[in-house]
Amino acid sequence: MGRDFWEASGVIEQALDAIDHTGDTRMPDTRKIAAMTKARALADRMVALAAVYTDLVARSGATEKTAGTPLSDYLALTEGRTSSEANGLVHQAGRITADPQVRDAALAGTVSPGKAAAAGAVLRELPRHEMSEAQRQAAAGALLEQAVGGATTRQISRSADRVLEQVAPELAPTADGRAAEAERRRQRALRERELNFAEDGRGSVRFWGRLPQTEGDLLRKVIGACVERGRGDERRELEALKAQKVTGELTTGQYFAARTALQEREHRTTAQRQADALTDMVTTLQDAGQILAAGGETPRVVVTLDYMQLLQLAVDAAATGFRPDGSRLDEVSAARLQAVLTGTSETGVDVSASQVRIACCDAGILPAVLGEASEILDVGREHRLVTPQIRKTLALRDSGCIFPGCRVPAQACQAHHVTPWWAGGPTSLENLVLVCRHHHGVIEPHRYDPAADQWRITFDPDTGRPRAIPPARIRRDVPPGSDAGARSAPGRDKRAEALEEAEPGSGGGHGQNQQENSAHDPGGREDRPGGQESLIA
Repeated sequence: MGRDFWEASGVIEQALDAIDHTGDTRMPDTRKIAAMTKARALADRMVALAAVYTDLVARSGATEKTAGTPLSDYLALTEGRTSSEANGLVHQAGRITADPQVRDAALAGTVSPGKAAAAGAVLRELPRHEMSEAQRQAAAGALLEQAVGGATTRQISRSADRVLEQVAPELAPTADGRAAEAERRRQRALRERELNFAEDGRGSVRFWGRLPQTEGDLLRKVIGACVERGRGDERRELEALKAQKVTGELTTGQYFAARTALQEREHRTTAQRQADALTDMVTTLQDAGQILAAGGETPRVVVTLDYMQLLQLAVDAAATGFRPDGSRLDEVSAARLQAVLTGTSETGVDVSASQVRIACCDAGILPAVLGEASEILDVGREHRLVTPQIRKTLALRDSGCIFPGCRVPAQACQAHHVTPWWAGGPTSLENLVLVCRHHHGVIEPHRYDPAADQWRITFDPDTGRPRAIPPARIRRDVPPGSDAGARSAPGRDKRAEALEEAEPGSGGGHGQNQQENSAHDPGGREDRPGGQESLIA
């Protein structure tokens, strides 16, 4: 004879309390797996049991009668759940208990609570009032057969028409009827599509919505492909790091520092990877110039001149009092131009591009300074765009991501401000390096603590090439003596010396060389367009 709920639940509690976990770690692996499987099966049965009593309370209105509170609110308050979580539990309980056969199968552990809920939802979709009792039972049996036979929750939830054709073919929709219903669903989905944004008060933006099935499936597949590509890139990057350590291209210290940075990517959850993939998709559109500016900044025309042409324009504007477009300079702008140009002519020293730029901004001119081969090397402070000429020069100098061990090629990297834009850094070759999306985020500076112990960029005084210096705290984590051979080797490279600069007390003197943040790229393989590249804040 069965026991009542209170007696049986007491036995369950006693049994749980009696489990001895002290020997769990000594179990053979096969026993560990068996224990996990058994515990999860028992948990599923308890979930089904909770659903039965949850539905019982819902049907009887017990919480309204005794606590003056609807069940979903009662669960939210007493269990610390959100309203949506509590509502989900109530709805799931109703689906699990929608049919006696499905409910009993869940209680017995024959099917999982998720599959039972899917089966219950399908049974509610069927025209049950037009079906006989035998047909309803046959429909429940067919759904349980699918569940036991290995069908997924998604497959079960989409099997209503097939089940109806099997148990009540006279009620099954015709091909024309299914097509009409599919079109009705499509039109309803189009009407109900939405995307909403809201700040959550914790530094994040929460967004939610819905898409029609086809568009939603496409988005899910694209993001899933990005996630898998990112995992593959991480595996390949790890193998590259190991190979560089074996060949001596990286010292042990550099290897540990780069490995630590890579682990941050490897330890992301699937949800985090999907969020990163969505961000990267938007950033890629922006980099490709596919996102139009609207409502923020008045469009500007950037006039590219060589240095002497620009200086001549400034001289003409100061002499005539008119801008190049024919409009008259105000008195303040004219005075600034005359002061700069007069000082230069009196001393005989060439006017710097920055001086002329400051004066000419008021005149509506933004200079782009050209090098000897007419390549654009400086576009000043008004724009953060890296021009194709600067981009090509960076690619020749850096070859790809400058982070130790990273082999992302130049075409898949971002141009990065060493001294950040927000700290006054210009868009010029001497203040730019190539980094992949991920490492762009790794070397993000602390905006309010410039002295923070973190990755930073310096330039070799002899070659002008950039190098990434790891934080001192990572160097302290390297086992003592692990790279002693690399330190004492007579021919160690510049990057080994750079690691020594990261030691506490080494001076360094590179506090001004800070980096600029960017979204990271799990894949880091997309080709960048040949045009201008937007630097992401």
